[in-house]
Amino acid sequence: MGNIKRVDLHEYSWSDERGWGLCPLKAAGLSMEGLGELHVVSMVPGAIRGNHYHSNATEWLLVCGGPAKIAWRSPEDNSICEETICENKPALFEIPPRIEHAVLNLSSNDIYLVSFSDSAELDVVRCSPLFH
Repeated sequence: MGNIKRVDLHEYSWSDERGWGLCPLKAAGLSMEGLGELHVVSMVPGAIRGNHYHSNATEWLLVCGGPAKIAWRSPEDNSICEETICENKPALFEIPPRIEHAVLNLSSNDIYLVSFSDSAELDVVRCSPLFH
C-alpha cells in the first residue's frame, strides 16, 4: 500500500448548468463517525501545500480546480511519483499513512483542497520538498 490511490468519483458526483456537486466522504467510504479532521485551504497560482506525511492516519485530498500536480515519495524505492490533474473537475486521492505528499497549483487561478482524515489527532511530519 505504498502508493496514493485516485478514487473514482463517478457515482458520488453530479453536474448541471450551475456546476458540479460531490459527496467526498461517501466516495472515501467514511461516515461522520469515522471522520477525524476536515479542512479546506486555498492555493494561489504556483503555491505548494504539503511536503509532509502523517504517521497515524489515512488522508484524503480533494483537489478542486486545475491544472495541478500531486507528488508523493514511493516507500519502495524512495522515488518521487507525480500525477497531473488536468481537468477542472474535482479529483480525490487516498493517501496512506507515512506517504510523503505535496500538491502544486499549476493554474493561473486559485484552486482549493479539501482534506479529511480518519484520525482526530492528525500529526504532521515535515519532509524534504517533493517539487524541485
